[in-house]
Amino acid sequence: MRNRLISTVGTSFLSNIRGEFRVTNGIDETTHNALRQLLNEESWDQLARELSKVPPSARICGAEINSIIEAVTREKIRLEHIHFFVSDTADGGLMGRLLESYVIEAGLPNLKTCSIHTLADLQDDKPSRFKVYGLRNLVRELGKVVTQYSADTLVIDATGGYKAQIAIAVVFGQALSIPVLYRHERFSEIIDFPPMPITFDYDLLGQNAALLAAFERGDALSTTEMDALDEKVRVLLEEIEVDGENVFELGAVGQIFLTGFRLRFPRSRQLTHVAEQDRREPSFRDDHYPIGFKDFVHKVWIENHWIKATHSMPYDRQKAIKGIGFYVREGKLIGTFQDKDNFGARFEILTAAEGQDQLTWAADQLNQRYGFGK
Repeated sequence: MRNRLISTVGTSFLSNIRGEFRVTNGIDETTHNALRQLLNEESWDQLARELSKVPPSARICGAEINSIIEAVTREKIRLEHIHFFVSDTADGGLMGRLLESYVIEAGLPNLKTCSIHTLADLQDDKPSRFKVYGLRNLVRELGKVVTQYSADTLVIDATGGYKAQIAIAVVFGQALSIPVLYRHERFSEIIDFPPMPITFDYDLLGQNAALLAAFERGDALSTTEMDALDEKVRVLLEEIEVDGENVFELGAVGQIFLTGFRLRFPRSRQLTHVAEQDRREPSFRDDHYPIGFKDFVHKVWIENHWIKATHSMPYDRQKAIKGIGFYVREGKLIGTFQDKDNFGARFEILTAAEGQDQLTWAADQLNQRYGFGK
């Protein structure tokens, strides 16, 4: 039985109240005017009380209330907690306060708590930030809720908000096997999105772990730099214009790709510690190395007890080394290091990993902890 609902939130209720009276909204003009006055006065508790007297299926209530109240009646949902995902705007804040007051006033059976999650950059006055950062913030916040409460307890109501916001919530839910509900304003009832075989090739993550981690930290590539990039990685990116130049940054699908992997392969299931007697100090060839290279390799080895040993690798393709990063190539976990003079070196990390997924997990963990692009 699922007991926790994530609701994407738009501003349909505010638009309905602020707009002209319409019979199709399901209330009379006197009630409409009274609701509008309470909204203007920001009398949230009173507005919620008056709104609770209106049939929750009435169009005036907005997409969020229409769908949430119907979701409560689902046999496989015992709604005890609601998470409202609102935009970091004035109207987003108003919707959060209103919906919180409404669900409390409505006395939903079994409901214990509700919380408001404010998403930065999820607003339409800056489209480039919306499609890259706003939608990525949505994915990150979804990931936080899944991490804290488990996908098995969740249902996503992707009815409210921008179409792109709804689409990303649907893809996220499908990728993690979380049921997704939706109700269009012309539908007579809420619908379930049928399960779809959305899967990702996480070998791609292992091979490009350092690059994707750099994108996640905010790095960008110019159109020229993209020429050498794997075509499969491009679908995870968004093209935007910065200072008159087109650049690529991690997109919302890319964030789902990374977040989905981390949720499917949490630390508790991954590499276990290696017995101290089985660990070997890092070894280095008799070469000239970047400033700080040996100290860094030793730091990585000593701080991660699932690492058996490390050793330096032969020099080649120096120009490909950009900062500090980790990736998987031909079944090997590789680390790179570049000093302040742009002199770089590589080292291999030996672990007790069994299979590509564990190596990819290791690369992703190390990138999150130590990665630093240039």
